[in-house]
Amino acid sequence: MIQTDKSALKARNILLAMFVVLCILDVTLVAIARDKWAIGRILLTIIVMHFVLQGRKWAKWLLMGICSLLVVILIAMVLALSSKLSTILIVGSLIMVVLSAIIPIYMTNSKDLNRYFLSKRHNYSQ
Repeated sequence: MIQTDKSALKARNILLAMFVVLCILDVTLVAIARDKWAIGRILLTIIVMHFVLQGRKWAKWLLMGICSLLVVILIAMVLALSSKLSTILIVGSLIMVVLSAIIPIYMTNSKDLNRYFLSKRHNYSQ
Protein backbone atom coordinates (compact mmCIF):
# COMPACT_ATOMS: atom_id res chain seq x y z
CA MET A 1 0.00 0.00 0.00
CA ILE A 2 1.41 3.37 -1.06
CA GLN A 3 1.03 6.10 1.54
CA THR A 4 -0.08 9.46 0.21
CA ASP A 5 2.30 12.24 1.23
CA LYS A 6 1.30 15.63 2.61
CA SER A 7 1.93 17.55 -0.62
CA ALA A 8 -0.34 15.16 -2.54
CA LEU A 9 -3.05 15.53 0.09
CA LYS A 10 -2.65 19.32 -0.03
CA ALA A 11 -3.06 19.21 -3.82
CA ARG A 12 -6.21 17.11 -3.40
CA ASN A 13 -7.57 19.59 -0.86
CA ILE A 14 -6.90 22.51 -3.21
CA LEU A 15 -8.79 20.73 -5.99
CA LEU A 16 -11.64 19.93 -3.62
CA ALA A 17 -11.80 23.53 -2.38
CA MET A 18 -11.96 24.89 -5.93
CA PHE A 19 -14.68 22.37 -6.76
CA VAL A 20 -16.73 23.25 -3.67
CA VAL A 21 -16.51 26.97 -4.50
CA LEU A 22 -17.57 26.18 -8.09
CA CYS A 23 -20.56 24.13 -6.88
CA ILE A 24 -21.68 26.76 -4.36
CA LEU A 25 -21.48 29.47 -7.02
CA ASP A 26 -23.26 27.23 -9.53
CA VAL A 27 -26.10 26.43 -7.11
CA THR A 28 -26.43 30.13 -6.24
CA LEU A 29 -26.65 31.16 -9.90
CA VAL A 30 -29.12 28.35 -10.65
CA ALA A 31 -31.30 29.54 -7.78
CA ILE A 32 -31.15 33.15 -8.99
CA ALA A 33 -31.94 32.12 -12.58
CA ARG A 34 -34.60 29.64 -11.40
CA ASP A 35 -33.21 27.00 -13.77
CA LYS A 36 -34.36 23.75 -12.19
CA TRP A 37 -32.93 21.62 -15.02
CA ALA A 38 -29.38 22.63 -14.09
CA ILE A 39 -29.71 20.79 -10.77
CA GLY A 40 -29.23 17.49 -12.62
CA ARG A 41 -26.01 18.75 -14.19
CA ILE A 42 -24.72 19.87 -10.81
CA LEU A 43 -25.53 16.49 -9.23
CA LEU A 44 -23.86 14.65 -12.12
CA THR A 45 -20.76 16.80 -11.73
CA ILE A 46 -20.63 16.07 -7.99
CA ILE A 47 -20.90 12.33 -8.65
CA VAL A 48 -18.11 12.52 -11.23
CA MET A 49 -15.95 14.44 -8.74
CA HIS A 50 -16.48 11.64 -6.22
CA PHE A 51 -14.97 9.20 -8.70
CA VAL A 52 -12.18 11.66 -9.53
CA LEU A 53 -11.18 11.70 -5.87
CA GLN A 54 -11.07 7.90 -5.97
CA GLY A 55 -8.44 8.19 -8.69
CA ARG A 56 -10.52 6.98 -11.63
CA LYS A 57 -8.96 8.11 -14.92
CA TRP A 58 -12.24 8.11 -16.83
CA ALA A 59 -13.78 10.40 -14.22
CA LYS A 60 -10.83 12.79 -14.38
CA TRP A 61 -11.22 13.11 -18.15
CA LEU A 62 -15.00 13.40 -17.89
CA LEU A 63 -14.73 16.18 -15.29
CA MET A 64 -12.21 17.99 -17.46
CA GLY A 65 -14.65 17.70 -20.37
CA ILE A 66 -17.56 18.97 -18.27
CA CYS A 67 -15.50 21.96 -17.11
CA SER A 68 -14.35 22.73 -20.65
CA LEU A 69 -17.88 22.51 -21.99
CA LEU A 70 -19.08 24.73 -19.16
CA VAL A 71 -16.52 27.38 -20.14
CA VAL A 72 -17.75 27.42 -23.74
CA ILE A 73 -21.44 27.41 -22.83
CA LEU A 74 -21.13 30.14 -20.20
CA ILE A 75 -19.13 32.42 -22.49
CA ALA A 76 -21.66 31.88 -25.29
CA MET A 77 -24.55 32.53 -22.90
CA VAL A 78 -23.04 35.75 -21.58
CA LEU A 79 -22.30 36.99 -25.10
CA ALA A 80 -25.71 36.05 -26.50
CA LEU A 81 -27.88 37.05 -23.56
CA SER A 82 -25.92 39.81 -21.84
CA SER A 83 -28.70 42.35 -22.35
CA LYS A 84 -31.26 40.02 -20.74
CA LEU A 85 -29.14 38.82 -17.81
CA SER A 86 -28.71 40.59 -14.50
CA THR A 87 -25.29 41.88 -13.54
CA ILE A 88 -25.09 39.23 -10.80
CA LEU A 89 -25.64 36.43 -13.31
CA ILE A 90 -23.06 37.86 -15.72
CA VAL A 91 -20.38 38.35 -13.06
CA GLY A 92 -21.14 34.97 -11.46
CA SER A 93 -20.98 33.26 -14.84
CA LEU A 94 -17.63 34.87 -15.62
CA ILE A 95 -16.25 33.77 -12.25
CA MET A 96 -17.49 30.25 -13.03
CA VAL A 97 -15.71 30.45 -16.40
CA VAL A 98 -12.44 31.23 -14.64
CA LEU A 99 -12.88 28.44 -12.07
CA SER A 100 -13.99 25.98 -14.73
CA ALA A 101 -10.84 26.78 -16.71
CA ILE A 102 -8.50 26.59 -13.71
CA ILE A 103 -9.72 23.19 -12.48
CA PRO A 104 -8.75 21.16 -15.60
CA ILE A 105 -5.47 23.05 -15.91
CA TYR A 106 -4.69 22.25 -12.28
CA MET A 107 -5.70 18.61 -12.76
CA THR A 108 -3.30 18.16 -15.68
CA ASN A 109 -0.36 20.24 -14.44
CA SER A 110 -0.12 19.46 -10.71
CA LYS A 111 2.47 16.75 -10.13
CA ASP A 112 1.34 16.42 -6.52
CA LEU A 113 -2.27 15.90 -7.57
CA ASN A 114 -1.25 13.33 -10.16
CA ARG A 115 0.76 11.55 -7.45
CA TYR A 116 -2.39 11.53 -5.31
CA PHE A 117 -4.41 10.01 -8.18
CA LEU A 118 -1.70 7.39 -8.74
CA SER A 119 -1.72 6.40 -5.07
CA LYS A 120 -5.53 6.13 -5.08
CA ARG A 121 -5.45 3.93 -8.20
CA HIS A 122 -2.75 1.76 -6.63
CA ASN A 123 -4.72 1.40 -3.40
CA TYR A 124 -7.91 0.67 -5.36
CA SER A 125 -6.29 -2.09 -7.42
CA GLN A 126 -5.17 -3.99 -4.32
